Amino acid sequence: MKPHYFIGIKIPSAIAEKLDEERRSWKLQSHKRLTPPQDMHITLLFIGEDVHDEIGQAVKLLSGIEQPSFSLTVDGIKTFGNPTTPRVIYASLENSEKLEALQQQVLESLESLQIRPDPKKFIPHITLASKWAGGVPSKPQFSIDKMQFDVTEFSLFQIAPKENPRYQKIANYVLRNSL
Repeated sequence: MKPHYFIGIKIPSAIAEKLDEERRSWKLQSHKRLTPPQDMHITLLFIGEDVHDEIGQAVKLLSGIEQPSFSLTVDGIKTFGNPTTPRVIYASLENSEKLEALQQQVLESLESLQIRPDPKKFIPHITLASKWAGGVPSKPQFSIDKMQFDVTEFSLFQIAPKENPRYQKIANYVLRNSL
């Protein structure tokens, strides 16, 4: 199997550790995969397999993005899928025009390539748990404290399913400092 890739924002370790601590307090047993703190991120664009050998070009094109750094706020816990048997439990983020602008610039910078974005609406989130494990469905009632962090960079990651960390930076892009 060829490697898969995505473009994303790595969550600062202090915030990722807090999210992990909160999640542990829930004693969550409903999901097969709990995202380790070192792998927590916000996906800007999932690329998947590089079927057209364009990752080298993507690395160069992404370096042209001009975006100031900004802050994001984790504001709650939400789910994807059936609310009683959710596929994913995630930390949600307050709306951010600057995050939306960065995601749009990522899309626009890669328009000349054959990489195609996921057609689903961009919902910025930090996955905490995925892959429903089965058992008795329940309506999860999780809460989390608001947390703010600065976004000063984004990265192109390669997914290494059998390694730790699972998501490995292969290129990093620093945002202009304007905080």
